[in-house]
Amino acid sequence: MLHSLPLLRLARTACFTAVALTASAIQAQERPSLDVPYIKTPEAVVDRMLELGEVGPDDYLIDLGSGDGRIPIAAAVKHGTRGLGVDLDPERTKEARELADAAGVSDRLEFRTENLFDTDLSKATVISMYLFPEINLRLRPLLQKLKPGTRIVSHAFHMDEWTPERHDVVDGRDVFLWRVPAQVDGLWRVTVPGHRDFVLRVWQQLDRVQATAITVDEHSIPAMETSVAGPELRFTLNTVDGRHTYTGTVEGGRITGTSSVGEWSAEKM
Repeated sequence: MLHSLPLLRLARTACFTAVALTASAIQAQERPSLDVPYIKTPEAVVDRMLELGEVGPDDYLIDLGSGDGRIPIAAAVKHGTRGLGVDLDPERTKEARELADAAGVSDRLEFRTENLFDTDLSKATVISMYLFPEINLRLRPLLQKLKPGTRIVSHAFHMDEWTPERHDVVDGRDVFLWRVPAQVDGLWRVTVPGHRDFVLRVWQQLDRVQATAITVDEHSIPAMETSVAGPELRFTLNTVDGRHTYTGTVEGGRITGTSSVGEWSAEKM
């Protein structure tokens, strides 16, 4: 729980960064007042964040509160990753650009001085951050709108009831990993060739889902072992002809997958 974290751990950002206090300060290229101290993330923590995020050459990493840029730079140097770092402090942006140039990866990285809440996150396959819990919670709705499967890695602070997929401790520091879940809440018409169609009613809160199958004769079958992980939905039905597990990939308003009774698909109603 957040309240159990040591007080000293309230210092942060992948080189601790800043949330914008005024847009005019950025536009005028003035050095703004920062709401948190600037503290560098240890190299061992950076490495574990990149490891948990499974960062590779095909990824685009956005570091929110990038400080001296050490996370994007490490990703580019060690994994060939392209990326963007944003920070409110223009001095940190300047330093990050210089360090990226010295490391020979400036062609793979961009650093900008801007409010992280104004940053377009849509290109990201990985988001890294080292921010206070209240900022994480403000970001959470934006993060959950990203493409299912996008990896979110946070140093020190989690996001309350959004359960992390992984939680590691490195030299006494917490590192959390989430994958953006597909949005599956609602009604889905499920088709299994050679079998009767049914409607799947799904309830979702963040990464937690429950579901019920409704047959054409209006029988209700509670789904068991229901889960959503990135773009994948999984559930099991106990029916009169046996126990059947369905696994499918969500793409917008359509799901396609396989089950113990064959291939299946679903359309959002």
